[in-house]
Formats: sequence, C-alpha cells, structure tokens
Amino acid sequence: MKRIILIVVLLIGFFGYSQAQKEKYQSLFIYNFTKYIKWPDTYSPNSFVIAVIGNSAILDDLNGMAASKKQTSGGATIEIKKYNSVDEIGVCHILFISENAVDKLGQIEAKTSGKPVLLVTDTPGMATQGSIINFIEKDGKIKFELNEAQATKRNLAVSSSLTSLAILI
Repeated sequence: MKRIILIVVLLIGFFGYSQAQKEKYQSLFIYNFTKYIKWPDTYSPNSFVIAVIGNSAILDDLNGMAASKKQTSGGATIEIKKYNSVDEIGVCHILFISENAVDKLGQIEAKTSGKPVLLVTDTPGMATQGSIINFIEKDGKIKFELNEAQATKRNLAVSSSLTSLAILI
C-alpha cells in the first residue's frame, strides 16, 4: 500500500513539474514571437504589452521572462497585464487566452476586432476557431499551430522563419 501511495505522489509531482515546464516554454515561445511577427509601427510603439485573460500559471513565467528580457528585439519595453474579463481588455500586442477563458474566444475576437492583436491559446481546436497561434503537445514536445489567415486579417506580418516551424492551419 505504501508503494502505491509513493508512486501516486511521484506521478503527481512529475505532472506538476511538466506543467510548470510547459508554461515556461510557452512564455519563451511568446517572447520569441515578438522577433518573428511584425506589428504595425503605429500600434503602441513605446511599450509591448503581453496580456493574459483568465487564470493561468503562465502569468508568473511571463512576468519572469519580462523581468529578465526587459525589451523586445525592437527596443520596446515589455509590459505584462492580466485581464479578468473581456470588458477589461485594452491595448495589447499579444493576448494569451487561458483554458478557463477560451469559451469567450468569440467575444474576445469581437472586442479586439480590427486591432493587431496576436491571439494565443493552448486548447485543442482553437486555431481553427479564431486563435492565431495555438500551442499543442505533439510527440511529448510543445509545438504550435499557426492560422496565417487570421494573422493577415489582423494586419500582422508573420516571417517565413516562424511559418516554417509552425503547423499551418
């Protein structure tokens, strides 16, 4: 019986560790998206806002990344924001939609319509439902789907380097 409890505790610990790693890698991907996606020059050029809507552990990793990197490759100061509701969404460049807020994707799209906001999710099927980038796990690795049509619709220019790494939708 003790052996079974130990195995369960180890599995829970491993799952927690892998989840923590997942958010860390996703935050690094998000930072690197700033290098390979071009936003219009007129869209809030002095600061680069990465926001999270809903509750997600990625927020801590994004704050850590912003503290260490401080600026995008273009020299804009990185600012991290958290939104609790669709009504709170303001000017942002990247909006990570947490799993518990993904059911509001339609409302989020409407709120950010016509604005160059990179919508990022990590829920299966979201790249075909309005997200521009959707993280997936494939063969034990974090990969991402890219919906180029959605990016173009939002006046975001995706480099061919990023496109070559993506699973195109």
